[in-house]
Amino acid sequence: MLGYNLPREITDNIPLNLTDVLDAAPYQINLSDDLQQALGKRPELVALQKTQELQRLNITDASSGYQPQLQVFAGYNWYNEQYGTPTPALDSYLDGWNAGAQVSWDIFDGMLTRGKVVQAKAQYAKSKTAVDEEMRSIELEVRTAYSDFLEAQQVLESQKTVLEEAEESLREANARFDAGTGTQLDVLDAENQLTQARSTNAQALHDYDAARAKYERAIGAEMAPAVVK
Repeated sequence: MLGYNLPREITDNIPLNLTDVLDAAPYQINLSDDLQQALGKRPELVALQKTQELQRLNITDASSGYQPQLQVFAGYNWYNEQYGTPTPALDSYLDGWNAGAQVSWDIFDGMLTRGKVVQAKAQYAKSKTAVDEEMRSIELEVRTAYSDFLEAQQVLESQKTVLEEAEESLREANARFDAGTGTQLDVLDAENQLTQARSTNAQALHDYDAARAKYERAIGAEMAPAVVK
């Protein structure tokens, strides 16, 4: 079984029993709200937006080279006394706290800061373009999935009508056969048409569920995983 871990000592074919079935339950769609949800939840877009924010912060960091730098220091020192007596004793020392501040401003840095700022802005513009393109791609994907879902929904509704008509045709063929006004061939033809209608309806159900899953994925909805036993 592909993608399913089985003990090596098991060589028999294991049947795949799915606990779910094809379902045509009503599914409410609000395209406007779903577009906003997609733009807020799609992980690939969220990742690009975080990258864009980091690139924006890099501009601020690169621009810091234009500003003066302030350094503050403090500490406690001690040292031997070397002056004040003709022959200072070895155990004679001075101690105390010292503190201060230093301001430096690199005005002429060979255009290094400007180059860093230009590069940071270019990277930010690139990340912004990537976000805009991903947003357009997601919106197109959602609208396409929405259109496909509506089409699958319409096909399913039409196949339900065809199935009902095939069931009615078989009922009428059996009634005519029982009354002696119909033939066995009429019944067989009606049964064949009903079988085809059921097969087409099953395919329509499959397409409906697939279109729904595709739409839910496009809008970033959380879908329950299929259960296999």
